[in-house]
Amino acid sequence: MVIDVRAAAARDRDYRLSIVDVQRWEDGHGTIPPGAIVMMLTGWGDHWKNRERYFGSATPEDPTTLHFPGFSQAAAEWLVRERHISGIGVDTASIDYGPSQDFAVHRIVNAAGLYGLENVAGLAEVPASGATLVALPMKIAGGTGAPVRIIALLPSRSER
Repeated sequence: MVIDVRAAAARDRDYRLSIVDVQRWEDGHGTIPPGAIVMMLTGWGDHWKNRERYFGSATPEDPTTLHFPGFSQAAAEWLVRERHISGIGVDTASIDYGPSQDFAVHRIVNAAGLYGLENVAGLAEVPASGATLVALPMKIAGGTGAPVRIIALLPSRSER
């Protein structure tokens, strides 16, 4: 599932995906099925080559200065509890929004044994629903995360 919040993120660089955003998406595409992967399209991937714009800060090494969109705590809790998803992803540097100091979305998703995908490229090319996501992480012994190659298998044109 790709939930497009580019317009909202363009107005608010610290935008957080809300339950209302998810419900609005469901109104147009149907209920998110159990096991789905919910991707948040913010448009931030367009800023990848401009480090300051991508991180929303002239000093991205200082995490207290970051500004970019992410998932809200409420949306993460709801997706895990009510939709029984498998994971989430976003085209920004983190599933938590830039100014987060408590990383609530990471804690919610990881506590549920799910995963979060960050810095997802090419998300604007994936349809709102119907694609199959394949995530191929690098094996790192004892690691809690890893670089991953993400592939979207698109439905045939007749299925879109």
